[in-house]
Amino acid sequence: MNKKTTLFVVASFFATTLQLLIAQPYINGALSTGSTSNSAVAAPTGYTWSECQNETGNTTESNTNSGFSGNYNTAGTTSFQLADDFTVPTGQSWNVTGFDFYCYQTGYAGTTPPIDGLRVLIYDNDPSLLTSNIVAGNATTNVYSATDSNDALMYRIFNSAVPAVTATGTTRKLWKVRANLTASLPSGTYWVVYQGHPTNDGTLFFPPVTISGVRGITGWNAKQNVATTNTWSSLIDAGNPATAPDFPQDMPFNVQYSVVLSNDKFTDANEFKISPNPVQSDFVITIPNDMIGLAKNITIYSLQGQEVKSSKVSDSYTISDLASGVYFVSVSDESKNVLYKSKIIKK
Repeated sequence: MNKKTTLFVVASFFATTLQLLIAQPYINGALSTGSTSNSAVAAPTGYTWSECQNETGNTTESNTNSGFSGNYNTAGTTSFQLADDFTVPTGQSWNVTGFDFYCYQTGYAGTTPPIDGLRVLIYDNDPSLLTSNIVAGNATTNVYSATDSNDALMYRIFNSAVPAVTATGTTRKLWKVRANLTASLPSGTYWVVYQGHPTNDGTLFFPPVTISGVRGITGWNAKQNVATTNTWSSLIDAGNPATAPDFPQDMPFNVQYSVVLSNDKFTDANEFKISPNPVQSDFVITIPNDMIGLAKNITIYSLQGQEVKSSKVSDSYTISDLASGVYFVSVSDESKNVLYKSKIIKK
């Protein structure tokens, strides 16, 4: 092998090893409303409630839908799909490895999730539009992962105090269920469409996003499809009593993904400076004046993309407890959007 070829191989290896995959979840919404219900009943030990909500200060109206159908049966006579959107931020590319959804089957008393199948698709737009395209997944392949699914440690209940007292109960245990689906997604807005198969071929429900003191938020836009007729409709909670106003709903799910940051992004920017570098113990990050108000978080990653330390922006940072080697430092804003990235060498 001549010298030119050798140098090419080394350079290629170096470029590859400097790619950084930052693994993290995207969370589309909350479910837990705490360990005490509106009627002051404590949840079972180790669990919290997920309680249908009333607007803060409104004691006469509440949400009434504990969950939406999202199941299919073996015969193909029942098939409901649920859908909601998520956004890959500008400047990022996501390597998606899976999705977590939340479901229950009323009265189920098993110790493992009551499902044995998940079908998941990713669309590049609202799936009810004829112009939307499937970018990953399909409507027939089972991508359920039993080993990555577990008890969500929550019980779904109706509002226990508004507009009238409704007894709390443990007949609707929530389960977090994983779908292993891989996709490479550049920045943009996508829709995830999903449905589950109950082990008993019966019914299965998926609770909507639940935030204490809120019945719904402007912009919530989840949908349900009666797949046997391909009839899409918006997910709405009609409220209790019947005269209560309707509120749009969102669906809770997590996207498991890694952000791909190629090595050409790890060049020093004139506006930022890390010193000293290499560092034995403590270092400082000089932040330009026009970025001081934006910079909120400092995160340090290993070469393998694992987060090893994090903190809020401060006067100095210590890595005396880390092993010698090369790390990556990331400065981000309050929403975790990256403002600056660079290598740092720990002596």
